[in-house]
Amino acid sequence: MIGRSWRREERTLWRLVGVGSRRGGALPSRAGDVLRQPATWVVVAGALSLTGPRGRRAVLRGITCSAVAAAAQVPFKLAFRRPRPLGARLLRTERKTSSFPSGHTASDLSFMFGATQEIPLLIVPLSVATLGSHWSLLRSRIHYPSDIVAGGMIAVAVTGAAWKLWPPRRTPFVNRCRRSARTAGESSADSSGPSGEPPRPRGVRSRHDV
Repeated sequence: MIGRSWRREERTLWRLVGVGSRRGGALPSRAGDVLRQPATWVVVAGALSLTGPRGRRAVLRGITCSAVAAAAQVPFKLAFRRPRPLGARLLRTERKTSSFPSGHTASDLSFMFGATQEIPLLIVPLSVATLGSHWSLLRSRIHYPSDIVAGGMIAVAVTGAAWKLWPPRRTPFVNRCRRSARTAGESSADSSGPSGEPPRPRGVRSRHDV
């Protein structure tokens, strides 16, 4: 069963990237090769921390989630001793660790989801960066598609737990929206008549006035 599953994955990977390549030729592929390097994410975190208190909170949350996800994927690698895709050795991209799940994906997606909990607008540039990184992992035959999906599931679980156990600080925009909604609700309640009755025209007596 497992062997047939791997063969199906190999056929899927072949349809996506063919024989693969160690380094990308086109500019997007070369950018993906750079983005999957841990040093690139260190630079991103450093630049984000210089933007102010919110940026530093985003970096702290992103790095924490990334570290937890990196540790969480280790037991799965020990349990699933999955070989790397065929051709990884020829491309000199073979790793000694298990292919399943993708530690790269678990780490960088956890950083992305964690940081965007503090600064939601980061979802656009960080999503583009992670997509390029994951495509590079496939193109260089370091991982199968299911490895990346599994790494993403670990990231979602870790950052979902972080949201519950370590709620992000509300932004001024969210606070303003909450205050506006509360004020609108109070104004609506004040404008209604006794016992929640709708406002009555002038001169018309309510049953409470009898």
